[in-house]
Amino acid sequence: MTTSSPPADYSAHYDPDTDVDRHYTRATGRRIRRWVRPGDAVLELGCATGAMTALLAGRGVRIDAVERSGRYVAAARARALPDTTIHHGDVVAATPALRYDHVVATNLLNELPDPGAFLAHCAAHLNEAGLLHVTANNPHSLHRLVAREMGLLEDLHAVSERGARYPSAPLLDAETIEALARAAGLVCVHRSGIVVKPLTNAQLAGLPDAVVDGLDALTNTLPGHGALNYLIFVTAEEAVA
Repeated sequence: MTTSSPPADYSAHYDPDTDVDRHYTRATGRRIRRWVRPGDAVLELGCATGAMTALLAGRGVRIDAVERSGRYVAAARARALPDTTIHHGDVVAATPALRYDHVVATNLLNELPDPGAFLAHCAAHLNEAGLLHVTANNPHSLHRLVAREMGLLEDLHAVSERGARYPSAPLLDAETIEALARAAGLVCVHRSGIVVKPLTNAQLAGLPDAVVDGLDALTNTLPGHGALNYLIFVTAEEAVA
């Protein structure tokens, strides 16, 4: 299978365990964990330091996690998570030749030149009835809508000033992701939001975890305006079975 280039290596200047993004990681891991059952096999693509991996590990779950940054790989392996193997390699190429009950691909799509090919790559690792879990920055996040009303942002899909420091493509909305997934032979079976974000990351960083948890719960009321879109896919064959 032809695959696209891997995402950037942020490890020299970005710590997923201390950055404000840890709130999104924690909320996403809790969402995914609801779907994982004892005995399931999980493939996590782009595990970074293993913060989300730690939320999924244990309870009889077997995990293969792939990360291209040697620095992150060392941090993830140092967690010594049960029944978990951390693989050093590119998420679009060096994945184990196995099939899984769950493939986890969070916050990768807008860092890849061909997200459709990546979704097809993920689909190839799903076993029968397997679930593909995808998150992506939401162009309709509440904070982006506020910024547009303030005249600070013209295009909701444009990359932020922070994001512009990295090789990120314009943000993909949930409908575009679903269309790319359909072309890859996948069908969406669940769609929701993660953390309603009314403020910038810098402002959010000063809030207690309990407040961020409340903002995450607000996605029950405003599912289309979370900071991230969360989508779950199955293969088209499984959808019609």
